Parts: sequence; C-alpha cells; structure tokens
Amino acid sequence: MRLTSLQITAILSVLDPLLSNKNAELRLYGSRTNDTLKGGDIDLLLLLDDPESLEELNKNKHYLLAHIKNKIGDQKIDFLFSLKENIKIDAFLKIIYPESIALKIWSS
Repeated sequence: MRLTSLQITAILSVLDPLLSNKNAELRLYGSRTNDTLKGGDIDLLLLLDDPESLEELNKNKHYLLAHIKNKIGDQKIDFLFSLKENIKIDAFLKIIYPESIALKIWSS
C-alpha cells in the first residue's frame, strides 16, 4: 500500500469525528494498493450502512476533501461514497472492492 501512516492518520482525523457513531468502512482502492507502481491519485471508498448518513456526507464531500488536502498536501483524491449493500449490485464496486484495502472500520 502506497499511503504513509501520516497520510492515513490525517485522513482519519478528518473522518473520525463524523463516523464515530456510524457503521462505516474506509477503503483504499486503485493503483495505490500496488507497491510496485509509482504515482497515481488516492482512490478512497467510504461504505456506509445508513442512506441518511450517505446523503449527509455527499453534501459535504468538497469540505471533506479540502480538509484532507489541507492535512496531506494538494494531491488528486477520488473519494467515492456508497452504501455497503451496493457492493452486490454495482458493477464498479464489484470490481474494486475485492482488491481494496480496509483503512478503518467504524461500528456504532
């Protein structure tokens, strides 16, 4: 995995206050999961159980990205939010989920 522990800590410091009382899972997917590659954007997948929480976070996505970039520097970050149940039906999630790496799992 090509994220430093400082980058992971910074990302989690933004998300922890919002997710501490929810069922959620943050995963890294894409090229950064492969140690033999170089470069690439940071692809993050946030899976939630609750549709209302998903909607709320989607409304604040730009704010979250700005806070994360403020902590880790200006890097290209793709941040995908979805319901956990969509892993079974969404073609893209079916492809990326098995190869993704869990960064943190929250449970209420």
